[in-house]
Amino acid sequence: MNTPESARLPNRPETKLPPLPKGTRIHKRPLPPPSTLRQSQKSYSRNLPACYDLDGYQMPPRASHTHALRVTSSAPFMSLVKRVRKALDSVPQRQRTKGLPLTARIAAMEVQKDGKGQDMVVQDALDDVVLIATGKAIEKAVNVGGFFMRERDLVVALRTRTVGTIDDLVAADEDGDGDLEDEVRVRQVSCLEVGIRWRGT
Repeated sequence: MNTPESARLPNRPETKLPPLPKGTRIHKRPLPPPSTLRQSQKSYSRNLPACYDLDGYQMPPRASHTHALRVTSSAPFMSLVKRVRKALDSVPQRQRTKGLPLTARIAAMEVQKDGKGQDMVVQDALDDVVLIATGKAIEKAVNVGGFFMRERDLVVALRTRTVGTIDDLVAADEDGDGDLEDEVRVRQVSCLEVGIRWRGT
């Protein structure tokens, strides 16, 4: 069954990648730091992108004071809690919207006008701290978010997305003829963002 052109998802090839050549090794690159994750897909090199979202997702506008922390599976739980706490304490509660883009300030006013209390949708741009986790580190990021959910002065939001990261295909030249070349491929990675912000007064 052929999929209509208008119904096809962007960046979703209909054919799978060809199998790896015999003797090829896969070297997985780590995700770039959070500062790189905030860049849009257009800013990356066409031949060797650092990281991009396969769904065309672009990071929302962030305030200048927003702290983005990448979570690793080996990071101690209390160490992450202390880092988040330190970042939150550095943000003045009454000046959370200072330095926000215009669209984010409008979103902040809408949140303040919303009377739904805890059930209202938290705008991404209002986050004071953002935890970014993939793979095994997702569980740890969820635990950190759950820790701060117990505090009445804080609002925690969980967001999921899919990003593409780069794998290096290292060719093993067994014959020594030097004809094989290294290649790169993109693999899909599930990513979790845990946004934490001070609750509006």
